[in-house]
Amino acid sequence: MRLPKRDIIASCAVAAAVVLYVLWRADAALLDMSVRATGLVVLVLGFVASASAVVPGFERLLHGNRLYLAVTSVLGLGALVAGIVTLWSSSTTALGVLTGLLVLLWGIATTHHVLLARAGVCPECGSTVRETYCEVCGYDLVRQTRTDVTREGLHRHHV
Repeated sequence: MRLPKRDIIASCAVAAAVVLYVLWRADAALLDMSVRATGLVVLVLGFVASASAVVPGFERLLHGNRLYLAVTSVLGLGALVAGIVTLWSSSTTALGVLTGLLVLLWGIATTHHVLLARAGVCPECGSTVRETYCEVCGYDLVRQTRTDVTREGLHRHHV
């Protein structure tokens, strides 16, 4: 089973944040970035990951697994606080916490999306999927696009 495109985008953002953090910790001479600058970039990459992996399914998330919503909300709030502390005080510990929480949130969200897809649940609308196509919203799990049927009977694919 392939990852949905939204999880691939989130994975790339988190990987970039981790690489940046590791290079910063290794005191890479190429970067010469301050704690605040590194924290800002990691925080922005975390927002990109969240916007791509969580925001598209936010309405469904509110009506889904309450434990998942509670845990990820608390962790997300913790990451935001760690990011603010990093920017405010140049705390290296807060930067480490921010990066760690970002990786943890990514792992939880990606695992959740994969499990939903394996369970036959549409990653777009949460409806039961037969085979590889959602009859409710038109999401194709293989192509990872949504197909709309127009009045003329033609199909349009959305990325």
